[in-house]
Amino acid sequence: MSFNDYKYVGLVGCYTSQGQADPFESSLGGVPHDRTQIGEGIIAIGVDYDGRLSFFNDGAPIITAQELANPSYLTILEDAETDEGGVGVCVVSELEDGKWQPFKLTASSDDVGVTIHAKPAGAPMKSGGEYPCHITSTRVIGFDGESRATTLLFICNYGEVEGVLSIFSAPDFETAFKPEAKFMFGDGSKADLNRQQCSHAHSTSIASTLDPYSPVDICVADLGSDAIVQFSITSSGRIREIGRLAAPQGSGPRSLMFNPKHNHLAIVSLEMTGEVWLIRKRSHDGCLEGLGIPVSLLPHNWPGSDRTESQFNRGRWASDALWSEDGKYVYAAARLHDSISVFELKYRVDKYRDDAVVAEGLELVQRIPTQGRTPRCLCISECGQFLLVAHQHSHDVSSFERNEINGKLTLVDRIHLPNASCVKLIGADKL
Repeated sequence: MSFNDYKYVGLVGCYTSQGQADPFESSLGGVPHDRTQIGEGIIAIGVDYDGRLSFFNDGAPIITAQELANPSYLTILEDAETDEGGVGVCVVSELEDGKWQPFKLTASSDDVGVTIHAKPAGAPMKSGGEYPCHITSTRVIGFDGESRATTLLFICNYGEVEGVLSIFSAPDFETAFKPEAKFMFGDGSKADLNRQQCSHAHSTSIASTLDPYSPVDICVADLGSDAIVQFSITSSGRIREIGRLAAPQGSGPRSLMFNPKHNHLAIVSLEMTGEVWLIRKRSHDGCLEGLGIPVSLLPHNWPGSDRTESQFNRGRWASDALWSEDGKYVYAAARLHDSISVFELKYRVDKYRDDAVVAEGLELVQRIPTQGRTPRCLCISECGQFLLVAHQHSHDVSSFERNEINGKLTLVDRIHLPNASCVKLIGADKL
């Protein structure tokens, strides 16, 4: 196949050691799976125009475990300016001695086929905490007095004794990143003494604001303290915590994403109760508040007491949740049940502001098996046509076609990838 046959390039992160990121490992021996298979590094896959999956580089890692161990999560910086073209990629190494590293991603093709290249753009850097599990980025104009846009990276360090948010900055991708700020989240809620003795920063989401002096808010899902922590980032370079939204006790907020069309709305996955929660930023002060009660991802009375899954926190183990690109649908994964629940956002137009909506809740439209075990990460293509799922314990990635009218999913393809933990997509035309 030529490069023109691919619509997207996928980058798949993984765990390169056994028994990773499983809260049941120490007490129950972990979720059953084939432990002989472990990841080898970041793998590049192609997604064609029908959603079918195939390997680039004959399935060899573009970033090896020897270069960066446990490369469990990554972010793609499409607007990163590099001397060699292509895009920037930043990857975390989810180990106690947390690190992350930037890479330049390019592609080449010849008569044999397409090759994806990942070249280090700098040496590995300390992540500022233990077990970094999430990284994302944004560009802010005027940050710290700079006239041009500055790239900001946000790393969530899950932490053994405390969750930490670390922030790094660079004027461009050819310049070394520098540590900008670090926030420690302290004690946990202790609602679950096994998992919430301390804070655990798990993911971040970025929302623009209408304030020209504080154009960006960054919100962090803290699984350990049962909270969404909100920060304001000013164009002058000041970063400060501005509020906390308390989630239900013992719910464990894990994944957080603001709606791409209605950015006062966000969806939160609650890992430990197997639910999703719709929240919003209030118009009068920008603070967060919950909208109604969380919605379960599981069928009523599942699992039965005779099922193996019941021993693992009664089958409650939610993972990723995200919005469709049009902001109409939520897709949320439930591990152990190994399914995706599809919800439609119900709303009405604000009678005082034609450009704003008032959310009325989420309506379930589909619950579909992911065709794998332990769906850890979801990714929707920029065009909205495909959804990919990284399965940690069945060692694969699945692709689904998404019906843009009713939001429903249909399985298209699967590809074998040991200990898959993350999948991200970039348009093939951008490499």
